[in-house]
Amino acid sequence: MTSRERITTILNGGVPDRVGMHESLWAETVKRWRKEGLGEKESPHDLFDMDLRHIGVDMSFQFPSQVIEDTPGYVIEKNANGVTLKRIKDESGHTPHWIDHTIKSRKDWLEHRHRLVPKPDRIPANFAEQFAAVKKTGRFVCLTMCEPYETIWSVPGQVRLFEWMLDDPELVEDMFSACADLIIGMTSRVLEKGFDYDGLWFWGDLGYRNATLFSPKLYDQLLWPHHKRICDHLRKLRKPSILHSCGKIEALIPRFIEAGFNAIQPLEAKVGQDVRLLKKQFGNRITFFGNMDVRKLSGTRADVREEVLSKLEVAKQGGGYIFHSDHSVPPTVSFDNYRYAVELVKEYGRYDR
Repeated sequence: MTSRERITTILNGGVPDRVGMHESLWAETVKRWRKEGLGEKESPHDLFDMDLRHIGVDMSFQFPSQVIEDTPGYVIEKNANGVTLKRIKDESGHTPHWIDHTIKSRKDWLEHRHRLVPKPDRIPANFAEQFAAVKKTGRFVCLTMCEPYETIWSVPGQVRLFEWMLDDPELVEDMFSACADLIIGMTSRVLEKGFDYDGLWFWGDLGYRNATLFSPKLYDQLLWPHHKRICDHLRKLRKPSILHSCGKIEALIPRFIEAGFNAIQPLEAKVGQDVRLLKKQFGNRITFFGNMDVRKLSGTRADVREEVLSKLEVAKQGGGYIFHSDHSVPPTVSFDNYRYAVELVKEYGRYDR
């Protein structure tokens, strides 16, 4: 199978030739690996034959961007969502420090709501060139977007949005609705322009260390209807979807399934989630994508082998699994350890064994 055929088969509930593979790497990790055997111009994704590629469009409010202060250690800027923030300059980046927001009230939202509409200029000028490059690789091409919560939370600020969920839920529901309309419009517009992507990758972090960021009840009330509306639209387009949602989100997995997402990623092990248990609970109702604990991948070869094989044995049953770390690979993971993990996946992740 080609990568495109493999991932398409998995996301549609079939059994491929082997489990799929994908990865997210810190810049510092790649730098370390180049000292340990990775070629200076060699792509880790190409070397390890990873199955997915990403390409995105502009889903912002399209406010004018502005650099306010630029120093050797940090930059303060106003971004396309109207948010003023401070970014620390380093290779992998830190969570920004949020300073101010253009949208801080219902009045502000109503004044700027019109900005979230599908438009031709949301497709980058060099999109055709980028798309042709990723398409010819034979990989599964994901059009990447943020789902409604991820699109909107930084615009007024997370704490303010949480307060509105309780004090003005109609406002939050309208925000999520506008974001869903934008997503639905742009997924169609990209296809209409002749760019036949293979599926959707949604960024949408809904958990933290101990639980979901807000209650399943609020999720059902405010966000789930729009997740369902988006997934229904994608089903009509025959495009499967992957939801990237960090933190402890297992309480929402049944609702993700009912909404219609085809896969959930990255299944962080550090918060106590275990694909071996999730597979037994949910079977092949959704594809599990990730959960390889980078703490184990940072250990001995025996640690790597136990982590990969014990999870692979359960998660691959009947299809429905794609190999990935439980978030992203830090520089504590050696090139040799990661290469060994991939070798194990390619040997033991096959379905003809």
